[in-house]
Amino acid sequence: MEKDLVIYNQTMAGYLMMHGCRLKKLAPNKNKPTMNVYYFPDTEHVREKVKEHLKQPKK
Repeated sequence: MEKDLVIYNQTMAGYLMMHGCRLKKLAPNKNKPTMNVYYFPDTEHVREKVKEHLKQPKK
């Protein structure tokens, strides 16, 4: 069974989806009811896109 990479940040999740990463599941955050948790496949492509996003300067 494929592992999931869990993302708690909406901006990061949006970046991943805009760069071709498939969202597997969306669920409410149990600790913060107004927020969501995003599940992506834990692949090299997704991890590379996470690194790219983290390297971008903050706006």
